[in-house]
Amino acid sequence: MKKTKTLVLIDSLYEQYGLDGAERNGILFLPMLRGRVENRALRALRKLHLSLPLPGKNLWLGRWPRAAEDYDTVVLADAGNTPNVVRYLNRRWPGKRVIVWYRNPAAASLPPEAFGRLDCEVWSFDPADCAAHRLGYNPQFYIPQDPGPAGDGEQEAFFVGQDKGRGQTLARLEQALQAAGCKTRFCIVGVNSPRLPYWEIVRRGASARVIVDCPCEGQSGLTLRPLEALFYQKKLITTSPGIRQQDFYHPHNVFVWGQDDPAGLKDFLARPYDIRVDRFRAGYSLEAWAARFDPTQPEETNP
Repeated sequence: MKKTKTLVLIDSLYEQYGLDGAERNGILFLPMLRGRVENRALRALRKLHLSLPLPGKNLWLGRWPRAAEDYDTVVLADAGNTPNVVRYLNRRWPGKRVIVWYRNPAAASLPPEAFGRLDCEVWSFDPADCAAHRLGYNPQFYIPQDPGPAGDGEQEAFFVGQDKGRGQTLARLEQALQAAGCKTRFCIVGVNSPRLPYWEIVRRGASARVIVDCPCEGQSGLTLRPLEALFYQKKLITTSPGIRQQDFYHPHNVFVWGQDDPAGLKDFLARPYDIRVDRFRAGYSLEAWAARFDPTQPEETNP
């Protein structure tokens, strides 16, 4: 049986993982749009042009239209211009399988109804959104990077993210870690830290022993933090109780803040990391993620 080839169009992750536009295992990962547009008026013009049945859309699109003919499936992330690009795909390649994959909670992104009249499937990384909107489920994937030189071995916990209403929770968590003898480095973007490039997040996380994960309220899907912990063999402290349902969960490696006894935090930090969970990494690779979209593969039960 012919193997399905997948074209993936996700701007931010392309830049984040430093991909080079080379096909790997039947997967080609390219930016959806051409370059970054900082000017607000120009972004509005781009969105208007993409929404209208006018020629010249390649002015805004990345170089992927030259390659799309050779791919069975096109996967796009949720973004403001995604409905317009799906409409372009439907017109130019009628019948081609198109999938919109939410890598953000629907409440913080486009409503899934935005794709209701388009010829596409809608999937999500978030189990709660899948249940609420009857979407296909496909969790986050991760592409590991070289984090650079190892840290100095100090017991340090690292968090990075915006406040987004989590400030008090993060403050209590940081105080508990410090009381347990753990040094902390909490980078609250816009408060005590600028926005960090992803390579710097990886470097700082690799220099720590503990990665802190605090998803926004209402999110049930995995953020990248648990996968960073899994791929780089770091302990994880998370506010997400759903982490216990993940195959890589192990109480020696994962502390659930708000459910596990805070008095046990010091013992948790002292226990060695259990490397037996390494066997689950393959299930969160880009290849495994693309395979879950493949209709020739056994169907995975939605959560």
